[in-house]
Amino acid sequence: VYENEMLAIVGKNGAGKSTLSKIIVGFENPDSGELVLKDHDISSMSIKERGEVIGYVLQNPNQMICCTKIYDEVALVLRNQGLSEEEIRPRVEKALKICGLSPFIEWPVSALSYGQKKRVTIASILVLEPKIIILDEPTAGQDYHHYSEIMEFLKELNDAGQTIILITHDMHLMLEYTRRAVVLAGGHKIADTLASEVLINDEWIQEANLNKTSLYQLAQKAGIDDALGFIHTFIQQERKSR
Repeated sequence: VYENEMLAIVGKNGAGKSTLSKIIVGFENPDSGELVLKDHDISSMSIKERGEVIGYVLQNPNQMICCTKIYDEVALVLRNQGLSEEEIRPRVEKALKICGLSPFIEWPVSALSYGQKKRVTIASILVLEPKIIILDEPTAGQDYHHYSEIMEFLKELNDAGQTIILITHDMHLMLEYTRRAVVLAGGHKIADTLASEVLINDEWIQEANLNKTSLYQLAQKAGIDDALGFIHTFIQQERKSR
C-alpha cells in the first residue's frame, strides 16, 4: 500500500478480506510472513501500539461507540493514553472539524444519523493521526444519498493525504473511488492491479465471485465497445450533478 493511496480490497464473503484487516491491526495472528510498515516489521507490536498508526473502522458504527456524548467518544482513546484535557481538546476539535461534526461537539451520539455516527467513529480514529485507516464495508446498509456522502468524505480525506484501505465487495465503489484493487479468493491474492482491469477480467470475476456493475452490463447489452469509457463518463456526469 502506497502513501496517500486509496486502495480497495475486494472479494466475496469468506475470501479473507476481514481476516487480512484483522491481521494488520493485530486482532489475529498470521500463520507466516511479515507485516511491514515503512520498512519496519510491526509483527511484534501490540494492538494498542498498532492502533496508534493503523486505524480500523468497523462496518457498523454502533459496535464501536461506547460513550454517550460525541466529544467523550472521540476523546476516549486519548484519555486512555493519559493525556491531559488541555492536550486532548484541540485534537478532538480538529478531528471533528475534519469530519464535519464541529457543530455537534456537545451533542449526544443518539441524536445523530447513521452516517454521522460513522463519521464519529472515523473521528475517533483520526484523533490519533494514524498513517493508515482501514474501513470494513464503509457503505453497507446505506441508501444512495448516505453512500455518496460517506464516500465523498473519504475521498476528501484521501485528497488531503490520508492513506485509506477499503474492504468491500462493491464493484461500483471500487471503480469510482479507487485506482488500484487487490482481489482475494479463498484466502489468496489472485490479482493486484488497476480497478478497471478487475472489472473486465472474467477469470478474476468468476474466481472471486464478484458482480459486474449494472453500468458495465448495460454497456455490454447496448453493444458499446468502450464499456469502461462509458462507465467513467457516466460517473463523472453523476458527480457533477450531486
